Amino acid sequence: MRNPLKRIIAVFILIALLPVGFILFELNALTENEKIVREIYENQLDAILYSINQYSDDVIGSWGNRFNIALMEERKVADSVKGIPAVLNQFVAVRNLYCTDIDKTSKVFGLNTNEAEAETSRQWLDSLVMHNQERIQQLIAYEAAGFRKMELMDTVNTTRVPVFFVLSEGTPTYRLAAMIIDLPEFIEHTLGPKLQAIAQDKFIISAFRRDTNELIYSSHGSGTPGNLPEGDESQKKSFWLLPGYYLSISLTGATIDDLVHDRMVTSLIILGLLATILALGIWFLYRNIRREMALAQAKSEFVSNVSHEIRTPLSLISMYAETLEMNRVSEEKKSEYQSVIAKEAARLSGIVNRILNFSQIQANKKKYEAKPLNLNELVDEVLKTYFFHLRDKGFSCELIKDNELKMISGDRNAIVEAFINLIDNAMKYSQDNKNILVKTGRDGNFNYVEVKDEGIGIAKKYQHEIFEQFYRAPTGDIHNTKGSGLGLTLVKKTMEAHHGKIKVESSPGKGSTFRLYFPIKKDPL
Repeated sequence: MRNPLKRIIAVFILIALLPVGFILFELNALTENEKIVREIYENQLDAILYSINQYSDDVIGSWGNRFNIALMEERKVADSVKGIPAVLNQFVAVRNLYCTDIDKTSKVFGLNTNEAEAETSRQWLDSLVMHNQERIQQLIAYEAAGFRKMELMDTVNTTRVPVFFVLSEGTPTYRLAAMIIDLPEFIEHTLGPKLQAIAQDKFIISAFRRDTNELIYSSHGSGTPGNLPEGDESQKKSFWLLPGYYLSISLTGATIDDLVHDRMVTSLIILGLLATILALGIWFLYRNIRREMALAQAKSEFVSNVSHEIRTPLSLISMYAETLEMNRVSEEKKSEYQSVIAKEAARLSGIVNRILNFSQIQANKKKYEAKPLNLNELVDEVLKTYFFHLRDKGFSCELIKDNELKMISGDRNAIVEAFINLIDNAMKYSQDNKNILVKTGRDGNFNYVEVKDEGIGIAKKYQHEIFEQFYRAPTGDIHNTKGSGLGLTLVKKTMEAHHGKIKVESSPGKGSTFRLYFPIKKDPL
């Protein structure tokens, strides 16, 4: 059995390595897939942030065009600013409009702006123009090429910033203009609806002031940065024309890391369950194959043992029969030989009957004839029959009866055979201490018969297996004692058929106690 078992173990190891390799491959694939998913999300979010920045740039550019048109509608210098207040009223985020001919004339127009404030703004913007002549010339070159570029020339102030742009050549008096934009107002009222439309309850898009991390606007609603999901750095972008402010985007209810982590955990759980199921399947298959191989080995040993047990009485019967046939013995010896032949024939009959009974039980063809029985009388009868056999083998047998036992119902022959099997085992596995105690009694709704010996005993770890067919516990010199390995199996099957139970208490070197429980026959109402 050992070599085939080793080969089977090697095959199972190879089979087990296949799913392990598959799981490792899947884990690596999952890691690669998660990288792809992360890149897809990040690219999508980056595209959204780019779109918002482009939108803000386009809005400011369109405002510059509207102011330019307003300035071009009048031919006279004095009348050329009549349309400016109307445009300023329309674009509430634009606080002031600065116009200059670059060389001499400049003016600041605004709503609710007093002369002192206007003068302060004009001087500040004149200074910017004077110190950024090279950038202004580049703006003029862009305009001449047909492209109007919006240019931010002061990044110190993070509340109101000037955005410069070149006016078209047909604009009276002025060549350069700058819109003074209130950034928080622009973000909340101009960009807010756009951010909300893009988010669509799938994302949370927020705008923050960079130096203080103050929340200016969020599609999620009012709140503070601590109340909003955190995105990683790849999900944050600065505004192109709004210095000191940045956009942040995150998924509703979770970040990309959360989604990737959840998906990874789910995948690992599924792979773990599959691996567990596969491992259990392999273990179950291995266990059953090992059990079948052990059963095949036990059957082989059973055939060997039974062959030996049958051969011995047959040899004795044959030998003594031939001797008697030759008529060369005295009358006294004839009687002795005839007795031996009778005993060995009975022994042989018992072996065959046991095998036939087992075969019938296995095929579910065993029929039991239930009748009222007195357990004490049945035990007395068996022990009287076995008295001389026990005495010849050097055994002493003590019987302790409970005379208050009630009747049980069962098949007499099957119960007798079960009891005899216990007596036989007590005799087989006793060595020097040849004492057997038989006891009857009552335990609840059961009557019991108990057989106790002082033999080699059975280790605890083998006690649940001794009732299996062909099994013989590897204890002491048990394999020097011949047996079929069917006795206790037949006892267990008999007890199950009688709705009873069997219990064993044993320890190596201290003997064994087997107890058979039979349900008490209910009295008719």
